[in-house]
Amino acid sequence: MIRTNRLHIVLTGGTGFIGTQLQKFLVSSGHKVTVYTRERSSNKSRVLSSSVIVEGSLTDVNKITTLVSQCDLVLYCAGSVRGTQHEDFSQANVLGVKVFGEAAAEMGARFLLISSLAAERPYLSDYANTKYLGEKVLEGIGKLRWCVIRPPAVYGPGDTELRPLFTLMSKGIALITGPKNQKLSLIYVDDLARAVCRLVVSSVAFDRMILPLHDAKDGGYFWRDIVESVRPGMLSVKIRVPRFILDLCAKANVWRASTFGYVPMLTPGKVRELSENAWVCDNTKINEICNWTPSVGLREGIQKTVVK
Repeated sequence: MIRTNRLHIVLTGGTGFIGTQLQKFLVSSGHKVTVYTRERSSNKSRVLSSSVIVEGSLTDVNKITTLVSQCDLVLYCAGSVRGTQHEDFSQANVLGVKVFGEAAAEMGARFLLISSLAAERPYLSDYANTKYLGEKVLEGIGKLRWCVIRPPAVYGPGDTELRPLFTLMSKGIALITGPKNQKLSLIYVDDLARAVCRLVVSSVAFDRMILPLHDAKDGGYFWRDIVESVRPGMLSVKIRVPRFILDLCAKANVWRASTFGYVPMLTPGKVRELSENAWVCDNTKINEICNWTPSVGLREGIQKTVVK
């Protein structure tokens, strides 16, 4: 059963890398989008002129409840990816989910959470743990109709994680941060946005489901596949970064954070994530739920992403 009417969607995290694309695709699909953003956010220019801005914190219960009472669906894309301790991640990844989820349940709105493949291994890092706990929060809210999607690594223009690696590869230097024979699922940001546009109009998807998704490369990519996609048919210098080097950099980042207030991406938890043998997901469930097929393969996606 598909809902075809124009929806009013409240979007959190709408000024981030993924959220900006979600805005564009939802608006182009005819939906009304209200972007809930932090007060004094420096990224308000990323909100489309056709979208509405509402400012507030992720834990402002009264404001959020009032806002959600006016919408059909909450699309929760806010999240913290940097930090050295659990509290650095929990407000956006757990507490905000709880406040918006409870408001949605009370007001009869549906709830779509952009989670992460990392949530399937909550023991690895504070980030992975809080993503998992955010999902568990939804499970504990009675009467809420929710759906969780778990993308793998998402890349595209504006990405600050994979894009620098791809750009360096395009210059012939491939820094490989995972173990030998590591396999990785990936998805181009536009394909993720298209999947969300399919899901928001599906009633079946909101029967409390967790849906992984990727770019249709079954089994994921080896690093050599990624390097070849960046520089097809060309030689590259491949430099595998040893685990102990990553560990040293992560420990240095923790020291810098405690001394200078720096908020790092690379931490001991992130090193554990990077050192897993595989981060691979499957499209079976999402293909059963909605008519979505990823359209951007890795080579095309990298060409759209890389800064030469």
